[in-house]
Amino acid sequence: MSTAGDYATVGELIAGETGRSLHIECGREASRRALEAVEQVYGRRRRACYLESDRGFDRDTVRSYLTLFSRLAGGAVSPASAAAHFGLKDRMRTKLSHLTAEERALANFARLTLGEPEVVFCERPLIDLGPEARSLVLGWIAGEVERGTVFITVGEPLREALLMPGDAWWEEDGRFFPAQTADEAEGDDGPAFAGDEVRVCKVQARSGSSTLLFDPREVDFVESVNRQNYVSVRGELYPTPSTLDELERELVRYGFFRCHRSYIVNVQRVAKVERFTRNSFNLTLSDAAHSSIPLAKGRAEEMRATLGMR
Repeated sequence: MSTAGDYATVGELIAGETGRSLHIECGREASRRALEAVEQVYGRRRRACYLESDRGFDRDTVRSYLTLFSRLAGGAVSPASAAAHFGLKDRMRTKLSHLTAEERALANFARLTLGEPEVVFCERPLIDLGPEARSLVLGWIAGEVERGTVFITVGEPLREALLMPGDAWWEEDGRFFPAQTADEAEGDDGPAFAGDEVRVCKVQARSGSSTLLFDPREVDFVESVNRQNYVSVRGELYPTPSTLDELERELVRYGFFRCHRSYIVNVQRVAKVERFTRNSFNLTLSDAAHSSIPLAKGRAEEMRATLGMR
């Protein structure tokens, strides 16, 4: 049963939050049980499923693959329009075996749309996507959620769950906890951006038995995941003993911004600010991984002001 906002099993979480889009950071066993729970809780509603192992049929082209599922779904959505929505218009005659991993993922998202599902289950939906495709898929999910579609996504890392429109949850010792609440996301007022004031500072991190000291300019962002804090440097995550509040106080004067309860971002690394729905914002960075970082609704205007956006 749920106590103080957490759930003992993923099945209880999905049943207890029926009708809400849930994005759950969890392992493979919990992912499997989540799928079973979705089938039980939403058994009478139109459902679509995309598992990490879904590869399609190598002998099929994009056209024949989508045509098959369009016919099974009754043909309300055409294969051509589904493919075009996900940027596959020019790949319709290409065999699935000749697609890139990203293109295969997009073909599967196109497949999901064909049955106009009321409930969608996805395992690691962003795993094979680059920054442009990631934005495309997140925008599609956000639009569907606004139209009333329920999304249940599972997998790691927690950052992917936080990017999704809906409620993010994480697993620890078999229990499931909310990753954020609306009050926390909007009401945690930190220090204001302090411009170009210069001060000696090193960001402490660990690598094995070694202590690393990074120049703030090397840090792309800081994240808090499952009660552990990490700094991201050149695409690698390093655990840090500092709290996010401590790091925020030090880094704000070097051009860092607390964009979310769990994230501090180097403003100089922000390449794109995206708004998918009224309450869903993300940042895309120019770091080595082209990382996507959640932007809390309550911090969006301050972020725009910090960047000088009109």
